[in-house]
Amino acid sequence: MSNSPGTNNQFSEILSAAKERRGDLPVDTMIVASHLSQMRTFVLRRGIEFYCDQDSYGKRKEFLEKIYEDNMLEMKLDSVVDYFLCDGQGLFYFRPSGDSYQLLYFPKDSYRCYRDQNGEIESVVLIYNFSVKEPSLVDSFSNPGARGGKKKYIRLKVYKDRIEQLISNEKIEFEDEGTGMPNMAQPGNTEILTNSLGFIPAVEVFNHLNCTGQATGRGEFDWISNQIMYHDDLVRNIRKNMKFFGNPTLVSSRPKHDIVESGEEQPFRPTISSSAGFYSPERGSSRNSAPFGGASPLDGQIKVPRVIANLEPTDRVSYMTPDSVSGDQNMYVKQYRSEIRLALGGVDDIDFNLASTAYEIKTLYGRVAATAEKKARSLFTFGLCKLLSMIIVHEEHLFEESFAQAVGLEKPKIPLEEQFTDDQEAYQAELLKYQKLQMKYLSKREELFRATLESGNIPPGVVGLIPDGSTKVSWRWMGEVFEDDSQDILNNSIVVRNLQELGVDSIEALKYLFPSKTDEERAAMLSGYPFRMVQQTQQSLNAFIGLLSSLYSLPHPQTPNLPLASDPNLDITGFLYRSLEFLRKELSYSGRYKPSSSDSRPDKLSDADKRRSELGLPTRDERAVDLPGVTSGSGTNTSAAAPGLPNSGGPAGFGGNTSASGQPMANSVPGSFRKSEFAQPIPSPGTVLGLPDTDTSGQYPGGVGFSGGTPNAFPTGAADLFSPSFNPGLFGAASPAVAEQSASATGRPTAKPRSKRKRS
Repeated sequence: MSNSPGTNNQFSEILSAAKERRGDLPVDTMIVASHLSQMRTFVLRRGIEFYCDQDSYGKRKEFLEKIYEDNMLEMKLDSVVDYFLCDGQGLFYFRPSGDSYQLLYFPKDSYRCYRDQNGEIESVVLIYNFSVKEPSLVDSFSNPGARGGKKKYIRLKVYKDRIEQLISNEKIEFEDEGTGMPNMAQPGNTEILTNSLGFIPAVEVFNHLNCTGQATGRGEFDWISNQIMYHDDLVRNIRKNMKFFGNPTLVSSRPKHDIVESGEEQPFRPTISSSAGFYSPERGSSRNSAPFGGASPLDGQIKVPRVIANLEPTDRVSYMTPDSVSGDQNMYVKQYRSEIRLALGGVDDIDFNLASTAYEIKTLYGRVAATAEKKARSLFTFGLCKLLSMIIVHEEHLFEESFAQAVGLEKPKIPLEEQFTDDQEAYQAELLKYQKLQMKYLSKREELFRATLESGNIPPGVVGLIPDGSTKVSWRWMGEVFEDDSQDILNNSIVVRNLQELGVDSIEALKYLFPSKTDEERAAMLSGYPFRMVQQTQQSLNAFIGLLSSLYSLPHPQTPNLPLASDPNLDITGFLYRSLEFLRKELSYSGRYKPSSSDSRPDKLSDADKRRSELGLPTRDERAVDLPGVTSGSGTNTSAAAPGLPNSGGPAGFGGNTSASGQPMANSVPGSFRKSEFAQPIPSPGTVLGLPDTDTSGQYPGGVGFSGGTPNAFPTGAADLFSPSFNPGLFGAASPAVAEQSASATGRPTAKPRSKRKRS
């Protein structure tokens, strides 16, 4: 793509006209609009339905349908697809709103997403505008065409523990955050709310990812922008030619005034009333214009008289109609348009040479369907379904909390370390007490929950969804673009019957007849009585029994005194068992329970950080980015002792007194160590990392109990190395970082390396 400002503006106008459906922009090509229309048709088809793979109680489907209807997603998905394809990326965001949830989609220019080393979303910044009704004469005169209301701007900074809202009358830009200038908004417009969810309720979707998995989506048309703009110029030139050469040209050998009336003369006489001065200003009058036969505006205010007299035999008068668009030019533009649509993964619908029969048309559009299915999976499977799964997880959390309150269980409160700054032993004792109470609380709640499910009586005041294993949300189309006719359905049913005759399971065979349904739904459809399957199975069972009776009546050729059935190689008892097993399965299809252990849960706050968030305290367990060379003063020195202390070769007590096995000896600072790779993940390509905030109050408190640097950073020149305030790893409980590093160095069991769940 060219870097000139004119080229960028022209391509931006083409995309804006298609995304925002604006007709006031000078755009001549319809490639972008046509491709978006084709992708919308095949991405959305007859509609989208969201469902849960595990829904034992039937409440999840009703819940998802309610969210779908409350947010009018069916009406918004058309615009979502347009913005997603043109921008290449977007953000789905939800927020609890009363008893329901508010689902929003933000285009590429309306949000910023920051991640940690693991690729999880660390924070999100959202900026959009809305209008407020402010009845005043100034606003009504300044915006006469507005629908009423003054435009305001809002910025949301969403963290796991809080949400910062800023409402301003001035436009807010993302670039204003890095300028360091004070906020120009009015005082009192900033509000900090507690994030009751405990996680970031957002999912970022990408259209095109490169081979490195770079988390920066590319627009559908960015890489082919030069070809689209060239096609736009071609169409514009053809339109100019049609306008200029569309009208025929008069060619004559006689003078112009003999053939063409210029309109300067008065070839008409006004009526008597108009000559007397009578006329109406609202209706046409012969006083001002010709009553009939006036000059036409199409031919430049000139007209050719109906009769041209006094023509000589050598005079020639005729019309010349030029070829405004040549056949070669038309074919070139047509081929160029088809090549662009092919490169985009679509089909040029107006190219009549593509197919001639219905089967060829359906096969040709298979390429479009395959392209659209990839876009749909990027948008729904890895986007909206993950967001709805987060909502279900939160609803199950609400059920557990409200159920415990309804049955009279009191949840123990986790102790906070900052409340025991002077007594670490008391903190460890309280933490151990909390863990015992928490285990007792969970077991009692589980016992009461099982008893409630068996009785079927939910206590009053319980809200949310009942926990039901896997929370995975899937989607499917409500119908295909090309609907199957009766002949297609009949052919599919014949295929199903033939597969069943081959012994294929009925649920697998029904995939050809109902491809969009799940296995559980197909099992529910098989709750009837399969009389043909029973009949055929019964006949085969009778055949085996008849064969068995024949074997008992015939003597064995080698031992005539024994029947033929006594030979173990001719035992057909297994055939009878298999026939009965098959009949039992065909008469008792049921769904399968899916545990939730394999689901990807949102990265939530720990219990301690949740309590800190409710109290308005800064979180501690959510550590910021710590990469050498990226964050100032951070990074773990893997080849030397702790910073601020002498090297490992110093005297005892200064990091150098280690045993022969490499273990630190008593009353000494741990020596050099290497951190495992799972303890220091690397960022994904293209990830925007959320660096630590410059506000020291929000940073992670260090291992010594002060806010500031990394947990294993000690003040330089500490006089007393045995002081518990300076060396928490020597006396009492060790800091989390030192404990993890010591465990990895000694080879003792550590936390699972791939577990991303936060622990309290």
